[in-house]
Amino acid sequence: MGRIGVLFLVLLAVVFWVGCGSGDEAAPGTTMLAFELTDAGCVPHAAKARSGPIVFSVENGGTSKVSEFEVLDGEKILGEKENLAEGLSGSFTLSLDPGRYTLYCPGGENERGTLTIAGRGSSSAR
Repeated sequence: MGRIGVLFLVLLAVVFWVGCGSGDEAAPGTTMLAFELTDAGCVPHAAKARSGPIVFSVENGGTSKVSEFEVLDGEKILGEKENLAEGLSGSFTLSLDPGRYTLYCPGGENERGTLTIAGRGSSSAR
C-alpha cells in the first residue's frame, strides 16, 4: 500500500474515533454491563440482560495476554473494544435482540463466554 493509502486509512480512523464520542450518560432503558480482561479471559464469563441498548464497559485488569473484548453472533463480530493494554478501559454500545451471543476475549485461558439476551425487541445488530 502506498504512502497516500496509509495516510488515508489513518485519517479515516481518526475521523471515526472522534465521531464516536463518549458521553457519560446512557439513554433511559439502557443496560450497563461491565467486564474485566484477565489472564482467564472475560470476567464475568457469562452475563444476562434484557433486549435493547446495552453499554459494554471493558477494563484491562492487568493482563498482557488479553487486550480485546468482542460480542459475536456466530462468527460475526457485532461489537468490540480493541487495544486495551494493561490499565486501559473503553466501552461500546449495541442494541441486541433476544438470543444467545458469544463473549470473546482472545488469548485468555477460557476465551469464549455467553451473553444471554431475554425479552422482546428488534434491533439492527442481527
